[in-house]
Formats: sequence, structure tokens, C-alpha cells
Amino acid sequence: MVAAKRVRETPFLLPSYHKRKKNDDDDVYNIDGGSVNLPDDVLDNILSFLPIRKAMQVGILSTRFSKSWLSSRRLEFGKEFARERGGADYMFILKKVFDLHAGPSIQSVKLYLNPKGKVEDLWVEGWIKKSIAKGVEELDLDFHEAGHHYGLSSALVDIETLRILKLASCRFEVPVKLRGLRFLNTLVLRKMDISSLSTDTLFCSCLSLETLDLAHVYGVSHLKIVARSLERFKVLKIVNCSRICSIHIDAPTLNSIHYCGSVPTFKVVDVSQLDDLMLNFRPSIRYSTDCFQLGDLVNCLSHVRVLTTTSTFLEGLCRGILTELRFCLPNMKEFHLFMEGALYCSPYDIAAFLKNCPALEQIFIDLNEFSFYCGLYWEFHQQPEFEKLFVPFHNLRIIKLEGFKFDTYELELAKFFLERAFNLEELALITRKHCPHLITKAALNIYNSGPEHLQRPE
Repeated sequence: MVAAKRVRETPFLLPSYHKRKKNDDDDVYNIDGGSVNLPDDVLDNILSFLPIRKAMQVGILSTRFSKSWLSSRRLEFGKEFARERGGADYMFILKKVFDLHAGPSIQSVKLYLNPKGKVEDLWVEGWIKKSIAKGVEELDLDFHEAGHHYGLSSALVDIETLRILKLASCRFEVPVKLRGLRFLNTLVLRKMDISSLSTDTLFCSCLSLETLDLAHVYGVSHLKIVARSLERFKVLKIVNCSRICSIHIDAPTLNSIHYCGSVPTFKVVDVSQLDDLMLNFRPSIRYSTDCFQLGDLVNCLSHVRVLTTTSTFLEGLCRGILTELRFCLPNMKEFHLFMEGALYCSPYDIAAFLKNCPALEQIFIDLNEFSFYCGLYWEFHQQPEFEKLFVPFHNLRIIKLEGFKFDTYELELAKFFLERAFNLEELALITRKHCPHLITKAALNIYNSGPEHLQRPE
């Protein structure tokens, strides 16, 4: 009789657990600090899912797994890896890993290239082609420090296996019809010309798209996001795209919008499922004109549950326009306000906006280095309106004011909320670590006085 072939096994250490007796209805025993012998092919498969850097470290620690990295599915060579290894050494490792890779599949590829490591475009093309042949699902190419934009043919990205595509400082021509990106769910483009990218083509071809992230892109002044054909499109991010002056959005399934940059013209058609909105507007000369389409943006807010914005947004709303515009934000639960860059935003501007949020539960205001400067307009017009503005915040539970300096107008704002939030549970006044301001007796008198006695301390 031929003896059965013994499968080579390696002890796999497990953490120690206390023994306990087996109950009648318990079919599981706890292991008491020992090891479980797993077949080596199982361990090899487990190690193949480690990032290439971790797989190499395992190979150094154990001679048995010294070549496990050859089958790594995650060939991720990011910025940290590149800076630790240096130019020539880093490129040598990249070339060796791709040349010797023997695994059946590659799940993700991340390449960060800088001018210290000389690389031939043909090498990169060969690495990408090899990854495509092995069914790569995530491709992340970052060339923004390489000194040039890498020319990428559409054949290298228009592939069916891709789920995540991230490109930085790449140059490529997008065909009129994409054939292979129908399963792509995340597209991230940074520091590149997107003039050849037709959003109509993108949304018609990438039917599984969930996230579109654009940062520092150029070549387009009017961005059109029409995604009615998409059922999974949830996240739109636009960051520091200075050339974009108008944004058209028609995406019924969109759940989150994050925008950072100067104020563009917004045209919002349908964002009926929008839940999280971040508008990080920076003040600019262009903003002083009437290019800000306020009506469309306010209609966009009606479905929002969480709003994060800057004082520039409130200043635009409250420049004599707010009293003419009637709106209500019935679904808003959280309001996050950053005062950095504020020009003339007053406590009244904040209160006048929040009075339209009857369901508000949490308020977070970061004052940073900002100090309210309220002149004659506040004294003769806004302060009387501010003091008689009584809107009960029945649902307000948490108020957090960060960068609090106990200035007069900061105290007035805090008192405004305290007098109207009947079910308040928490008020946090967070000062800066090295705050030179002291709580003066005059400030305490103002805080303890009624609204009719609020005066600026001398």
C-alpha cells in the first residue's frame, strides 16, 4: 500500500485564550495558547494578500517564506516607500518585483515616481500590461513629482477588471466610447488636463461609478455632472480646481458633495438624495460680483442633513439677500462652520441662517483666529434684530465653539443659543492652548446680564 503524501505544514501561532468547559449546547472549544498547523499553500495564499512591503518583511523574518513576495497580489509602492529607499534602489526594487512576479493574479498596483529614480516609460507600460493580464482591479499612478506628465494610452486603462482608477499628472486621450470601464466604481484624477475627458462619455460608459474625485485639474471651465443613468453614484469631490467657474449638477442618487475652492456658479437640477454637503469656499475678488447662483444652492440644501461650510458662504447669504429669500432647511441636523477668512460675518449672520433649520441637533463653530468686528451697521441695524430674534431650537443638543476667546460678541453668540436651546445637553467652549485672553469681570457681567443690557466692555 502506498502511503498518502504528507502535506507540508507550518505551525501558525495563535494568541492565548483561557480554557473553558464545553456546555451541552456549545459545539466550540476555546484554544489555550498553542499553535495550529496550516498547510503551507494556505499560508502562501494568505501572505499573497499582504502589501508587497509587508510580504518582503515576512520573507526576511522566515526563510520558509523568503519568496512569498513573488506572488503578492498588492504591488503598492507609495510615496513613503519611495522616500525610504531612494531613487536608484527604489527603481531597482520595482523592476525586480514586476519582472519576477509569479503569482496568478494582481489585485492592486500603486506606483509613485519621482525625479530621483530614472524610469523608462516602456518599463511603466510593461508593468501596467502585466498587471492587466493578471486581472488588476485597482490602479494608482502618481507622477506629479516625476518632472513630466506620463502619456497613458486609453488601452491601458479602458479594461473591464478595473474597479478603482487613480491618476495624478498623467496625460491620456479618452476615446469617444469607453468599452471596458463599465465596472469602475471609483475615479480619482489629480493635477492633470481633463479637457479631453467628456463627462457625458464617462457617465454613459461607467455605469457602476460611485465616486468621482477631482483635485487640481484644469482644462475645463464649465463642469457638467449629469448622472441620471447611474444608480450607484454617491460621492462627488471637487478640490482646488481654479479654472472651473461653473458647475452643473443633475444626479438624483448623489449622497455627498465636497467642494473646496473659490465660489463658482452653481446650477443644481436634482440632488434629491443629498445628505452630506461641504462647501469650503475661499473669499475672492470674483465673489464680490453677483455670479453666485444663490437660489439653486439653497434649493440644494433642502435635503441636506449635515452641512459643513465657511463664513464666506454665510456672508454671501446675508448681504441683504437673506431677508428677501424665503427658505427652510427641514432636514438639517448638523451644522459645521469655519470662520477662517471671514470678512464681515457677524453673530446676526449666523443666527439669521440657523433660524431656518428647525430640526438642528448639533452646532460646531471653529472661530480659529477670527474675532468678530461689528461696527455701526451692527450697532444700529443688526444688533436690535439679533436681540429680538427668538427662534426656539427644540432639538438642539450639542454646541461646540472652538477657538473661543471670551470676546464680547462670542459671549453674545453663546448666550443666544443658551436662551433658545431648551433641551441643550452640552455646551463646549474650547480655548486655544496658549490663549492670551482672560475672562474679565466685565465679560462675566455681560454674560450674566439680559439681552437688553448687552454692551461691549471697555
